[in-house]
Amino acid sequence: MSSPFPDRLHRWAPALASAVAFVLYSSLAIVMWRSYYSPSWDLGIFTQMLSQYAAGNAPIVDIKGPGFNLLGDHFHPILIVLTPLFWIAPSGLTLMLAQAALFAASVWPVVSLAFERLTTRGAWLLTLSYVLSWGLLNAVHSQFHEIAFAVPFLAFGLVWWIRGKRIPAIIAIALLVFVKEDLGMTVAAFGVVIWLRDRSETKLALSLIVWGVGWMAYAVLLFLPLFNPEGGYDYTDNVALTQTLTQGLTIKIGTVGFLALAAGAIGLRSPFMLLMLPTLAWRFTGDVEGYWDTSFHYSAVLMPIAAVSLIDGAGRAHRSLAPLVAAVASIALLSQTRIDLLWDSQGYAVDAASSIEAAQEYDSVATDIRMLAYLAPHTQTYWYGSIDDAVPDAVLLRPDDVDSPIEPWAEERFGGDWATVHSEGGYEIAVPAQG
Repeated sequence: MSSPFPDRLHRWAPALASAVAFVLYSSLAIVMWRSYYSPSWDLGIFTQMLSQYAAGNAPIVDIKGPGFNLLGDHFHPILIVLTPLFWIAPSGLTLMLAQAALFAASVWPVVSLAFERLTTRGAWLLTLSYVLSWGLLNAVHSQFHEIAFAVPFLAFGLVWWIRGKRIPAIIAIALLVFVKEDLGMTVAAFGVVIWLRDRSETKLALSLIVWGVGWMAYAVLLFLPLFNPEGGYDYTDNVALTQTLTQGLTIKIGTVGFLALAAGAIGLRSPFMLLMLPTLAWRFTGDVEGYWDTSFHYSAVLMPIAAVSLIDGAGRAHRSLAPLVAAVASIALLSQTRIDLLWDSQGYAVDAASSIEAAQEYDSVATDIRMLAYLAPHTQTYWYGSIDDAVPDAVLLRPDDVDSPIEPWAEERFGGDWATVHSEGGYEIAVPAQG
């Protein structure tokens, strides 16, 4: 007689995998937060935006530029649902933990479907490959972005569709248009996939195509220009088809190959893989090199597509082999992530606690990328690289940031006499000298 323990373990696999994923992703987030480690200014931007929402204000994000309304940057109205979290805990760490929870939530449906459709061994291998996928880990490393919502929407939506739960699936996929403007094309692609799988679904397919394309057109042509200071869409110039399609071709081919491996190769048989095309199209025709490779957060939305495509495309002979391919690839590609920060973050850490506390006493502060999210909930915060003509009440920087002691740099940048009032942990605070 077989032991009941393995059966219970398999039954609880979705919950167990989701919990492990949350612990992993949140641990990485906490380590980065405590080390004052930040790879970009995005966490500061979203922290400042949610701080404004929590105060009942328009999302004026001075980090992007003085007086910049973030409603003119990207179309992400879904983010307003995070406002209650900022009433409770206004912090950039709150956003990173929310993202960890959203990513972990996407694990549940993927693993549940894997145990329904694959062998037990294959299901565990698929679980391993998804939780450790480079797309999700690199998104955690990039800290918070609006696409955090798209990952569970796609995971639940695709799994529900496969299970025949049409209404919940359609709602989940349709909500993507409120996450980011380009995801309207992913919704449209889902309509195409539905039609390819069942020609009798023409009406539903067309409805989804119109919904997705319509919202994207509204966002890019009407909504975003209305709030954008330049009266347009900031990212149009990033797309240059004839100039960039063949640039970085080796990198782009590598990214496509890694995505195929995430789908266990056999996932290429599934029409769901077509859902990757809209995201890859704008990335590969863009002139920003960071769009092309496996870094940052750009591939996070592709991970549930790859996993569900693997499950959908795996025949009887591939239900263990395809997940093995995906798992081996995920483990091998950990070298392309920053999971090493979990045990080796000291080389990136700075001692900034006292400087942050001192800087919060001023009404407005210009600072570097590392400090943005820490100051944004407490004071009017600028990134020193986009402050334009605004003059802050204080500057919090490291001399290494500007290749100069902060006091003379501030005098040259903003005019007048400045005085250093704080110096600790490599950071200096300079303020206008009293006349």
